[in-house]
Amino acid sequence: MRFGVQIHVGPGLLRAAEEARRKGLECVQIFPRNPRGWRAAAHDPDIDREFRRRLIEYDIQPLFLHTAYLVNLASPNPALLKRSRAAVAADLERAGRLGAHSVIVHAGAHTGAGREAGIARLAASINILLRAKYGPTLVLENTAGAGSELAGDFEDFVAVLDRVRRPDRVAFCFDTCHAHVAGHDLSAARGVRRAIDEFDRALGLSRLILIHANDARARAGSHWDAHTHIGEGTIGLAGFRALVNDRRLGALPVILETPLKRPDDDERNLATIRRLVRQR
Repeated sequence: MRFGVQIHVGPGLLRAAEEARRKGLECVQIFPRNPRGWRAAAHDPDIDREFRRRLIEYDIQPLFLHTAYLVNLASPNPALLKRSRAAVAADLERAGRLGAHSVIVHAGAHTGAGREAGIARLAASINILLRAKYGPTLVLENTAGAGSELAGDFEDFVAVLDRVRRPDRVAFCFDTCHAHVAGHDLSAARGVRRAIDEFDRALGLSRLILIHANDARARAGSHWDAHTHIGEGTIGLAGFRALVNDRRLGALPVILETPLKRPDDDERNLATIRRLVRQR
């Protein structure tokens, strides 16, 4: 496994590359825009190329881009749906320029329109975004399953994939906190194996290309999405030990999205999860 964290690029891409190197990252995730807004960060093609070059030089690969949290590709609101599609299209284009492997997007919510309608809109959005034969992969992330959120259940991914015209450009991210609070109790090895087995039966592990490793502040099945430090939540060290030592997941990159309250929080969480990996 290659371990990394989410790096903020507000101070600039090149500073972010140096921060990733200083923290000893092996892969990295960034937001190309304000994560809680719509406006994309200003960018310079020369800086984009230099950022890409430095990540390759530092062997920090792969690079993932994450869309803004406001994006909802399943929304029944025409204005929000249009804005969401435009934002993800811009992020896919930026990902290509930065040499990113893929763009991660939350599955979205039907906001009262019903599951079937939400899945249909999400699939239609993906078909619009992935018209081109080549380009970065669009990665759908599982959710906590709160309210009208889609993809608290892996079967929602199956239903979307059945409607997608370019399934070769669609992959999936398994977020541990989201899965845990959605109802997959990951606090023990048996629960971790069961969750991975269910994903494999539904979609096949070849479609799983990324793990978001986040402990959960809330109990399993609560549907409350609140991240905390590795080993300090309701998943705990036993759950993460089982996850990082599951041989089926051994080649996957792992991104931590744990809280950053103190300057050394990222390094502390990385050290914790790396210590759990058994030498083979």
